[in-house]
Amino acid sequence: MDPQTIGLVESDIAESVKCYIQDKRNRVNGKFRLVSYQVRRLSEEPVGYLGDHYLLDVNLREKMVHYSPEEEEKYAEEEYISFFVKVIPDNVPKLADYIKEMGCFRKEILLYKHVIPRLQDVMIGTRPFVSTAYFTKGDRMIVFENLTSEGYSIVEHTKHLLDFEHLKVALQAVAKLHASSLILEERSKTPIPKLFVGYLNENAYVDDDDHVRKINLENAIQVLCEMIKRIEKYASSEKLDEILLKVPDVIRKIYDFSKPSTVFRNVLNHGDLWCNNVMFRYEMIPTSVDSSCINTEGHLPEGRKVTSDREDQAETGKDADVSNSALFVSNANHESRRRIPVEAKLVDFQLARFAPPVLDVWTLIMLCSTRAFRQLHLTALLDSYYQTLGNLLLSNSNMNIEPIISRNEYSASCDCFALAGLIESLLFSHLTLLPKQAAKDMLNCSENFDNFLRGNGKLHICLRYFQQDTNYRNRMTEMLEELVESLK
Repeated sequence: MDPQTIGLVESDIAESVKCYIQDKRNRVNGKFRLVSYQVRRLSEEPVGYLGDHYLLDVNLREKMVHYSPEEEEKYAEEEYISFFVKVIPDNVPKLADYIKEMGCFRKEILLYKHVIPRLQDVMIGTRPFVSTAYFTKGDRMIVFENLTSEGYSIVEHTKHLLDFEHLKVALQAVAKLHASSLILEERSKTPIPKLFVGYLNENAYVDDDDHVRKINLENAIQVLCEMIKRIEKYASSEKLDEILLKVPDVIRKIYDFSKPSTVFRNVLNHGDLWCNNVMFRYEMIPTSVDSSCINTEGHLPEGRKVTSDREDQAETGKDADVSNSALFVSNANHESRRRIPVEAKLVDFQLARFAPPVLDVWTLIMLCSTRAFRQLHLTALLDSYYQTLGNLLLSNSNMNIEPIISRNEYSASCDCFALAGLIESLLFSHLTLLPKQAAKDMLNCSENFDNFLRGNGKLHICLRYFQQDTNYRNRMTEMLEELVESLK
């Protein structure tokens, strides 16, 4: 596909390559010639709801001093670079209007141009915890590094569930984001919102009757209440009316949860931590090695041998089931080794906000695990995050975590925001757990999207799959039962 189809011209591509070379090779004046380039869709299936996603493939040759073009053609090796491109879907006008009203692209572009570089700078001794953006165009396009070229992948074929090892590594990346926010504030003596005025205005939960997100939330509440009516244990309960009366107000508490806290310390939150927004790098380790000894930088202690494995990325997480079981490699060539995640990077900062760190923590855990799994592993995951955060503050800025976020404050915030994580899981999952065909039909047509957003489309689609799709029904039922049990 011609890049101009999505609004990329040759000078844009050249600028992206120039920034890539500066970043990856530290060559400020690297000269090159573009040989060829094309864009292609990342997938025929939707991979996100707030943009179109493409791969930009570029072939280039390095310019050689004192060589003629003919000699360069003969002697200079051709090089291939792949980029990930996110674009507002102008071919679906109602979806594009929705994204623009939310300000998703503008927020993400501001963060990648001004905020994230500052955060990475204060964590200079730590591996990057987010993808790198090399080029932006207006408020409609961002060109990123292609993390799959670096061996990263999302977890697929696990119904959006992560096992303990994946969650622990994902929380390490979240802790890096939060630690960098705290360090920057402590050094500058200025809260993040004052350092970057207007960059973190809330755009996911906007309590304004005329805002598209308020309409969205009220539609979601209607869907969730209709699902509750179809859960057997509530359908015949004499308390059904009372439950349906209380549920909307409980869900609307997300408006307060998403605001900066006046009680707990706030940090830059990712705000959109579902499974597809965390990418993992894997290594093969002997099955005798305890994965818990891997440090926060994704390394084994000295003396441990590891074989890198970047093949077959699509098989990532294949065997994780509803109990979030660990991944083992059992083929003939790797009988004594196990593939585990050792590092994660966060992508998609369109819904970032300033809020207590535990809001991100709870959202990630609740969205990517079952209730049975959390009964076994929740305490260990919450402890692991706090320990990682403390280690990062100490190693990157010689800061003790206790005066900044004490253990008591952290524990209190965990108790306070548990409900927020549950509400977030319901508001995300009634969409993200829909079969891909349903999402594809909804996102590919402007009329369908508008009906889904403002009409009865969402209710009809969600209830249809609640009846037809066992996994969708079971996952939503479990979350709704937990919500009902939380009602006072």
